[in-house]
Amino acid sequence: MYKFWFIAIFALFSGKAFACSCAGYDIEESYNEYPSVFVGTVEKLEAIKRREPGSWFSYYELTQVTLKLDKLYKGSSDKKMVVMTRPGYGACGFPFKLNEQYAVFAYQDNKDLAVSSCSPTIHTEKRGEHYEEERLTELNFLALQNGT
Repeated sequence: MYKFWFIAIFALFSGKAFACSCAGYDIEESYNEYPSVFVGTVEKLEAIKRREPGSWFSYYELTQVTLKLDKLYKGSSDKKMVVMTRPGYGACGFPFKLNEQYAVFAYQDNKDLAVSSCSPTIHTEKRGEHYEEERLTELNFLALQNGT
């Protein structure tokens, strides 16, 4: 009987626990699909709260990332770009770090540009055995595009 209640309570409270799972991507398809592609350096990271749609009391947290535009490939040509991401990998957030440069693939999410850990966004300089080939593929592809 205790086993039944344990499973029932676990199932009831685990409904909102979603893990982030990403499929692979083709860099050319991604470039064509994402409305904003640029290289930028992170100038500011700010935690903000947004109200859940249709709710007066429930909020969720986002990280607002302000980047200095270094090179534009697609999208708005503002000198500063602002993108939103969820905090943490479990929520599919991207781990931007202050004063570091990224090749950003941002999608439109309501009124905001957004980035997730499933997008092709990648650190331009950080080398890691687990994604060095991906980093070089992306940067070489972007080098062939007509950026400004």
